[in-house]
Order: sequence, then C-alpha cells, then structure tokens
Amino acid sequence: MGSSWAYAVFRTDDLGEAHRRARMLCARMRPLEPEMWLCARTRTVAEARGMAALLPAGMFDPSDYWSAADTWYLGAELPRDDHELAAALPLTVDAYAAPGAVEQAFLRVLRGGVATMLWRGAWPEVPGIPSASADPTNQRVELDLNEGHPEGRHTVYAHFADPDEIGAAHLAEAIGGTLLGPAQRGR
Repeated sequence: MGSSWAYAVFRTDDLGEAHRRARMLCARMRPLEPEMWLCARTRTVAEARGMAALLPAGMFDPSDYWSAADTWYLGAELPRDDHELAAALPLTVDAYAAPGAVEQAFLRVLRGGVATMLWRGAWPEVPGIPSASADPTNQRVELDLNEGHPEGRHTVYAHFADPDEIGAAHLAEAIGGTLLGPAQRGR
C-alpha cells in the first residue's frame, strides 16, 4: 500500500458504532480488492491464540515493523507451548481476508487490543469533489480500534491520494460524521 492522505471523519467509544460507520463509508466505495487488511497487536497468549485461529495464514511478528532479523510465525505455526508463546509476545498480526464474517469475529477476538481494519475501493464520482478520479490509488476506509484519543477510542478515516478536504467533508456528512482535523499522512 502506498502513502495516502487521511481524514478522521468519525470517532466514538462505541466499537459497534465505529464499525457500522466504517461499513457505511465502505458502501459508498466501489470495491477494488476481494480482501481487506487486518492488523492487530496481541499482548496475551489468549489474544495471540484467538487471532491465530481466526487468521491461520496471518503473519505474526514481534515488532511493529517487519525486519529481516525478526522471528515471525504464520498463525497456524505459533509455538504450541504457552510459555514459549508468552516469551515471544507482544506479536503484531498482519493478514488479508475476505470482508464479511471475519470482521465481527476479528472484533470479538480483539477484545481491548489495538488494531486496524482497512478496505480499498474507489470513491464515488461527485461533481465538484476532487477525489473523484479514474485512478483510485490510495482511496480507502480505515478503522483504527482502541487508540488513545481523548474524544473516543475508535476512529474512522477516509483516505485519498491527494489532500481533499471537500471530498472528506462530503463523505463524513454521508455517514453522520464530521471532519475531525486536517489531513494527515496515512498508511
């Protein structure tokens, strides 16, 4: 994934509502990929085992950024011994999966952990909105979960290839949100 410009368009402490608003935003996009990206930081043996069961092909890494020096595991290959697994924690799981049922299961397994859900698509063509283009590079919806924002732990972002405050405001309004600040560099 390339770098993008992201606008926070909705924030809440209600996990279910944050996910619902992110899916409302996704419904406005033309999907581009059959899979979504899931990333979570597992801090306990139970969290790691739950994520491995849900995402057996996911890559589990002890760092936040992949490195050749890291010892990483596929979910299906995590250490079977709980003490050995505990010694490897925390682990970041990075996986792609078909949207749908995996989303609710991911939210259940996550519990209070920090995570990101990301869907790629193309924003609708709306007259006067710069983001409507034939090239949907870096257009996506991101849901960050359990982050440390004082006004809510779960944030929905709309991503664009270039800064587009008009497009972000339009999308925020469409899901009952509002722009929560200026554009920031996204993932």
